[in-house]
Order: sequence, then structure tokens, then C-alpha cells
Amino acid sequence: MRMISRSLLLLAAVPCFAAAQPAPKAKDDYAQFSKVIHKVVVKQLPKEFEDTSGWGQRIEIPPNLRLMNLRTLVKVGDHLEAPHGTWRRFKGKLEDPDKNLKIVVKDFRKLNEKAYRVVVDVDATFLVHGEAQQWQKGLFLIGGEADADANLTAAIVCDVGVSLNLKKFPPELKLEPKVSELGLELVDIKVRGGPILKGERGQAIANDIKNMLRAAVKASEPMVKDEANRAIAESLREGKGTISAGAILSALPTPKN
Repeated sequence: MRMISRSLLLLAAVPCFAAAQPAPKAKDDYAQFSKVIHKVVVKQLPKEFEDTSGWGQRIEIPPNLRLMNLRTLVKVGDHLEAPHGTWRRFKGKLEDPDKNLKIVVKDFRKLNEKAYRVVVDVDATFLVHGEAQQWQKGLFLIGGEADADANLTAAIVCDVGVSLNLKKFPPELKLEPKVSELGLELVDIKVRGGPILKGERGQAIANDIKNMLRAAVKASEPMVKDEANRAIAESLREGKGTISAGAILSALPTPKN
């Protein structure tokens, strides 16, 4: 889940970052502006994401449990623990960004004299290598690994507040970008070459993992939104970061009124 959240965090923040790059001034030229944002995302995305938060769970077991010689046990203090439940871990990356990452600027408008709004839809498919194991009190039951394509979408609304610092001469343009709305969706996970785990039990585990990830992505919306806004604030603080605050408005396409 952390792997997915980190990738979505960047996708959520980018509409506010991207305007640092030169963009055409032609009204409604959102196709070109979308390409600008796409270029910024590809440049900033990490080469690989990893999530091991669902790997290594253990429970305490009594020492007189049957078949002890067949179980994997770990001595912890004065008691024994054993692997238990469904273990899962993931690595992921964005292959072929031109094909697997689609960014569409839906709207760019002037809200009032002090604010602009950018609306962006993102559709990304990440290659995810997943490994799953099923344990029962130290007994290894079933396991496997496979590559899968995880398709995620993000609907992002970024508002940019505009003001002038009249204490400086010439007056300094001050911008305050903020992700005001964010919708995330795990559309689907398609395993390459067949299911990770075989049989009915394996299919049930695979479905559980898919449902868990879908719910976790949805539940992460507030966290991703907050983290995106923190990343934006950090980039703008004292003029540091990857963007120039004064360049944002001059680089954007002409907004609708």
C-alpha cells in the first residue's frame, strides 16, 4: 500500500508543480499543457517503489503444539512465535510512460482575482511484482509470486492562490498551490501469466489482496492529499524546490474566466 501511496502522492502534487515548465498561451490548449505535466511526472517518478508492510507477521504459540518439528519457529524472549496469516510484499515501477501514463488537463480557470484552478485526470498502470505466502502457526501452506499490471486513476483539483508582496520592490508574486480535491481508484490488477496462487484457495487469497488494496487506496485519499500539500509547501518555502513560484502563472495556458 505504501508503494501505491507514494506514486499517487507525486501524481497528486504534480498539477501544482508542472507549471514551472514553459507551456503555450493559446486558450484551451490543454492537450499541450497535459504533455508538459506528463513530462514533469516522468522526470520525478522514482525508478521503483516497494511495499513490505504486509510481510513477516507472527503470532505467539504454545510450546506443546503438535507437529512442532514441521513448523517455522522464532524464539522471542521467553516464548515462541511463528509465521501466521497471509504474507504479501510488492515492488513496482512505471514501464513505458508514454503508453502507461495518461494525464489529461480537464479545466484551467480563474476562480476570482486571487485564485486559479487546475483540474487533472490521471490514469497510470504500474508493473507490480507481488509475492504472497499463506502460513498457519508456522506451517507453510501455499505461496507464489508473479508480475501484475495495477491500473490506478486519480482525479485531482489544484487551486493556486495569488497575491502580491508589496513590501518588496518591485512587488513579488506570491503563489500558494493546494490540492483541494482528490479522488483515487484502483481500477484493476491483471496478473501476467496466470494467478499468483493456484487453486480455489489461491484465487480466494488473490481476491482478498485485490479487495484489500482497492479499499486501502480509497482510504488513503486524505493522507495522500495532505502529503501532497506538504510536498508543495516544502518546494515553495523560501524559493527552494523544483519549481519557481513566479513562473507558475506565466507558464500556464490562458485560463477560462
